[in-house]
Amino acid sequence: MHQWFRKGDARRFHRVDMTLQSFIIPSSPLEDREIYAIGVNYFPNVVTSKLEALKFATLNSLDRIQDQKTTISGIVNEVIQEIEFFGNCLKDISEGRHPKQDMHYWMQIKEKLSGFEEIKLLLKSSPKTYQYFKLIEDKYLKLLNHLVNAINLSSADDFVVEGRLPVGFKLDEMVKKFQHPQFSKIPLIQTILHLAELLDAYIEVYRQINDDNYLKYFPNEWPLRKVNISASGIAIQTPKRFPLYSHVNVYLYFESSAKTIEFEGRVVDIREMEAEKLERIAINFEFPNGNDQNFLQQEIQKQEVKECMKYSFY
Repeated sequence: MHQWFRKGDARRFHRVDMTLQSFIIPSSPLEDREIYAIGVNYFPNVVTSKLEALKFATLNSLDRIQDQKTTISGIVNEVIQEIEFFGNCLKDISEGRHPKQDMHYWMQIKEKLSGFEEIKLLLKSSPKTYQYFKLIEDKYLKLLNHLVNAINLSSADDFVVEGRLPVGFKLDEMVKKFQHPQFSKIPLIQTILHLAELLDAYIEVYRQINDDNYLKYFPNEWPLRKVNISASGIAIQTPKRFPLYSHVNVYLYFESSAKTIEFEGRVVDIREMEAEKLERIAINFEFPNGNDQNFLQQEIQKQEVKECMKYSFY
């Protein structure tokens, strides 16, 4: 990735791979929007291809179901529509369109809070299958309620969040169980598994939106990622896309010294990491603060010493 950084800086500063807590956000939000949006694309190709693959896997498994196929098909198609509606709402918000500006749309969103209608058909005939779908509904409604509250409180000046998104649902336990090879040839189980994974993929998009509006002031909660870094720039993998050549603020947190440093930067390269379903972006630091740059250089040197010590034992 030598071509990702300014040629002059590449000679001055050595790059290393490090695991760091980081937070990157555009320097300025989108202008003249109905609802506050920071200007990140949360649905790049790597994400949309993943969503399409999960939907295809769901429908493919559904096609192999024999028992109660008509009923199950109606339920699955309804759930997919509800999940995709949730996703479209996230896309609108991320692009600065406020759902409350369209009262019909806003009413549709609130009507979704009543849950999945079709699953009630299974309550008496297949209570166990009903419970599987009910776990999907429970998680969906919890996150949809969270989103509706955020929309209700937000404006063009602020996207209001109330902490991080909830975790630890019973659905997650079911997904982990259904991922075991013993269930791989059961069409109904695979359909429910892929449907749950599709919901989780959209929730992950919402988590990115929520965190981008919350985490800035909580560095100890920033995600820990492997980056390629020098005192002049950083390359990092992320599930969202920043506009090429856009200005961003890069924050790095070093737990050992409880220190946060900040750099203004410009996105100079973007690559799709299809296998990982991530974007890899390279950022050049522009006019860095000398003290922060020196501190970063010292941390990089410490990392190099650690690497040397590790390999000296071989």
